[in-house]
Amino acid sequence: MIDSLSKFIGSFFREEKQNDDYTNRFHWYLKQLESGGDTNKKIETVKNILAVIVNYLNFDEAIQSFEIEGGPQDNSNIERIYDALAYEANVIINMSVYRNIHPDDVKYYKGCAINGDGPISLQVNELPILLNPWHPKRVIDNLSSINDQNIFDGKQYNYNIENNYLYPMDIVVCHGANHSQFAARIHHQGHTIIKQSRDYSPLYEYIYFDGMSFKKIIDDSEIDIKFDEKLVFYAGVIFECGRTLLECSYKRFE
Repeated sequence: MIDSLSKFIGSFFREEKQNDDYTNRFHWYLKQLESGGDTNKKIETVKNILAVIVNYLNFDEAIQSFEIEGGPQDNSNIERIYDALAYEANVIINMSVYRNIHPDDVKYYKGCAINGDGPISLQVNELPILLNPWHPKRVIDNLSSINDQNIFDGKQYNYNIENNYLYPMDIVVCHGANHSQFAARIHHQGHTIIKQSRDYSPLYEYIYFDGMSFKKIIDDSEIDIKFDEKLVFYAGVIFECGRTLLECSYKRFE
């Protein structure tokens, strides 16, 4: 019994220490977001923070695929976290689709704005792209196969690429062509495409992140999110980065 009690107490203090650690780290990010400077400087700071966080999460998942049996974290869950928040806040997320839709298939895109001009093309490192490099062999093999003689071409691999742009966070979340885009970004070569954008700006009226959890603005009640703790933390940091960009009226795409 004493042994069990000791384990419980030890676990409690470890959790408290981890909570304090997340809170302290979040305060650093808040300090950067709230620092002085003109609007352009604030936007530049946020973009730099987002680039570092997304690159960290991408490499972290790739390394986990090497080291952790049973699968690494799924970075694309960050988009699902925002969808869960929209559900909790009873907020409708506006979506735009950038592709040619057959008239018979338009019914499947109810509520979406359809841009028939096709996908948005951009350089593979032009935006932070949150990837899910979950398969160790594919991570390694694509670093060899995507090279100077075989530069990644988003138009050529259009059928496989599923990239969603998240506004106002100003990041892309990948749901297809994860490993090839991971390699292309490391080699700093190639172009990719965005097929859909998702506007989460209505959430900011109802929800904020405090460093540990997402909460409702109306009563400070915690929103229970059943996802990996670290992913929730970085989803929160990215969310608050989006708030700053929103306050700065920043829009990459009109």
